Amino acid sequence: MRTFDPDKYEPDVDPDFDGRPDTIGAFREQLRRDYEGMPFEKVMPGDVVENDYGSCYRLTATARGALRRGDVGKTRQDLLGSVSLVRGIRSKTQARLEEQGFKTLADLENHPRFSGESKRIRELLEAGSTEELTEVIGARLSKSHPSVLGLSGLHADSDFLFLDLETMGLFAGQPLVVAGIARLGPDNTITVDQYVVRDFPDELALLAEVNSQVAEHRVLVTYNGKSFDLPFLTGRSAYYGIGLKPPGVHFDLLHFCRRAWRGELEGCSLRSIEQSILGISRETDLPGELVPEFYYEYLRTGNAGFLKPIVDHNRQDVASLVNVFSSLVELWANRG
Repeated sequence: MRTFDPDKYEPDVDPDFDGRPDTIGAFREQLRRDYEGMPFEKVMPGDVVENDYGSCYRLTATARGALRRGDVGKTRQDLLGSVSLVRGIRSKTQARLEEQGFKTLADLENHPRFSGESKRIRELLEAGSTEELTEVIGARLSKSHPSVLGLSGLHADSDFLFLDLETMGLFAGQPLVVAGIARLGPDNTITVDQYVVRDFPDELALLAEVNSQVAEHRVLVTYNGKSFDLPFLTGRSAYYGIGLKPPGVHFDLLHFCRRAWRGELEGCSLRSIEQSILGISRETDLPGELVPEFYYEYLRTGNAGFLKPIVDHNRQDVASLVNVFSSLVELWANRG
């Protein structure tokens, strides 16, 4: 497994911030001047979290906000009317069945061949078994089908956990440095907790905290998390010999965004979605590819100011997940 050695680290990114030469150098110099000599706790006020694996640092922020979830009634109606959810039914078979009067899952329960599967799907809907329903829809329609996101209406706000990671590289052999999670609270509040690795020994305690949060929530929401965040979290946990309980339902918003706005946007990065759909512009945001360079600078100098833009970047990422989720639900609700 690849590992990170800070003494041998060399940034592999072009030192060009937002396409403007010298801006990255000026930004680093400003951070050095503004925060040099300041205690870590003053740069980023938070608290130390201790568990059986050690300790890490936590920052907490609370904001007003709410999550728009799928319309339960419409989702159930759409799925009950979709005979193509049943294995063995493709377009030609579906057309033939409709000619014979089998137009819904309820109709198919009287069919000699498809009755068992149609009844099982209806019972899953009645029981609100979103874990199995997402697998059915993903296999028969698409993993990014609007009905998959529509199943979110079957969950309470307290079921949701939004996750975003900042790491020293793209492989699980590289350390994790910041993990941001957002939870939905009562009275339209959103709480963002960020677990920070002050130095590499903190990583194990951070993993334990984040893994515990993932295990306690039925629904995980990420952006490109199926390809990156969840495999990375699993890999780093395995490196230390601890387990990660996989989420029951995982909404990876990247795939839904590609389906929703394919052809309308030049790209579907989270930052692009923020600018084009949410109207959010990050004027001084640190690009994700510069996270390793700035974290190494923090380790080398002890100046927590170099860690602060990483934390700020992560906080915006995880907060945006709630808004992107709601925007997708609203888009598909308006499209009928």
